[in-house]
Amino acid sequence: MARKFFNQKVKGSSNKSMAAYIIVGVCVLLVFVCIILVVLFSNRTPEDARIEIRDVVTVEINSEIPDKTLFFSELQNVKEDEIDISFAEADLTKVGEYPVEINLRGETYESKLAVVDTQAPNLVARNYNIAIGDAYSAEDFVESCTDNSGEDCIIEFYTMGMDQDGVTIDYGSYTDEGTYTVQIIASDSSGNSTTATSATLTIGEASGPVTPTTCTYGNSEYDSNTYILGINVTQNGCALDLNLYQNESVTAPAYELANADTEKLQKEISKLNINENLERNLSRLISPVLNTAGTGIVGYTVHMELAIKYEDGHEEVVASYYINTDGERVYSINTYNLD
Repeated sequence: MARKFFNQKVKGSSNKSMAAYIIVGVCVLLVFVCIILVVLFSNRTPEDARIEIRDVVTVEINSEIPDKTLFFSELQNVKEDEIDISFAEADLTKVGEYPVEINLRGETYESKLAVVDTQAPNLVARNYNIAIGDAYSAEDFVESCTDNSGEDCIIEFYTMGMDQDGVTIDYGSYTDEGTYTVQIIASDSSGNSTTATSATLTIGEASGPVTPTTCTYGNSEYDSNTYILGINVTQNGCALDLNLYQNESVTAPAYELANADTEKLQKEISKLNINENLERNLSRLISPVLNTAGTGIVGYTVHMELAIKYEDGHEEVVASYYINTDGERVYSINTYNLD
């Protein structure tokens, strides 16, 4: 009986020891598995990033640093906080092109930040009185002029101004007593110019603007409900000769306005998220506007239209607008909410 009892106790103790070993073994195994998982996940290669760096990103002078995602024409499987961009050499107060360094997942890429000035100065003209024999300059007719660059405006007489006979106006010929209409323009160092702005020059005791009693080609009235005038070519309230509608010196301001807006539009489009492989078609239409009598030219309309041709062949107009005499756009279509 004693032997049997002894044998039972030994057997029970052996089972408990075995269970303890199993538990310890399982714990060791779990720890080992955890270590392996940690190692595997820590060494796991991140999901492949799909990126394409833009050569240049354009911003207006004195603006803010652009969003860093704008430097990528393609950016997939990348978190924004993984992107580190250095603008150490960029100066947003000066027009120029500056190198930009992009660091992403241990790799370094290069791009450029172009600081541009595409805005014309803001010019407010004033009338000016002088005594007979005194001199005057274009700056005398400026009430105020500011430019987004912070630089001083360049003030000049509008050299393309013509009288009702189509003869270029010589402002130096205004010496006799009387009241005259002059036109000035303001520009900046980047070549942006305002449209011609009128002011009155009074020499001596004369008062009130001089209005011709007869306009050879009719007055400047036109159908403003139909036409959005971009460039006004009238002189002293008179329309110009119809035969001048293709004259280069007369049409030049209209084409300058269209060219300036084209450049501005291209810069705006480059900032949008539009597939670069899609074909973009820009059409410009510059048309003369006659006075209500149909006897003379009043000015020109400038119409711009941008269309995108998709891969399936269909074309969509995404911007359609006229430019008015203030240089502002009057949209009928503006899919991407351009300025």
